[in-house]
Amino acid sequence: MDTLIKDQQSTASDPLLDWNLAGATAAETWELVAGELVAAAASGRHPLHLPTLTTVGADGAPQARTVVLRLFDPAHREAWFHTDVRSGKVTDMLREPRVALHWYDPTARVQIRIAARAHVHHCDARARTAWGNSAAMSRACYAACDAPGTPLEQFPTAQPHPADGDDAGFEVFTAVCCHFDTVDLLTLHAAGHQRVLLDLTGRKPTWQILAP
Repeated sequence: MDTLIKDQQSTASDPLLDWNLAGATAAETWELVAGELVAAAASGRHPLHLPTLTTVGADGAPQARTVVLRLFDPAHREAWFHTDVRSGKVTDMLREPRVALHWYDPTARVQIRIAARAHVHHCDARARTAWGNSAAMSRACYAACDAPGTPLEQFPTAQPHPADGDDAGFEVFTAVCCHFDTVDLLTLHAAGHQRVLLDLTGRKPTWQILAP
């Protein structure tokens, strides 16, 4: 997985150094995408750390918001984020689990789009594992008494960081797994933009080249 992740020691002959897909295979391209998203989940400074999640609202209208990529699992084709079970996006996903994830890196000029099916984990073993892996400052957000979107008379103060073993907020904590089969990748180049649809359902990744 690490061989195709961009780093300072890569050589200029690497066709994927600047996301140039012309000299790459579908498998190499997926390895690069997956490696970048694994790195994005691990670092708040990574340009792909904060994807946009779009759900379908009760009225059929799209609802988009930024989430934090908490885990990216290439082997199982899963992208994970955390949220409050009282939030509108959970209501949306329980009613219509089809969601869209969007990333854009303005420096690399790369767009990644994933259509996925969301699985909501609340007060189960997978939620408990995600909760245990969360930093104290992240867990503090779930200790707020007011549900997301509740009208308030003034801006709330930050919740204090919980001590180790403090489960305050776990009852509203939710881990969401977005399972996907394809990845729509667009890379922008002065010599010609490149877009492919990666299909990950076979033994090896395949792709279809698309008009940008």
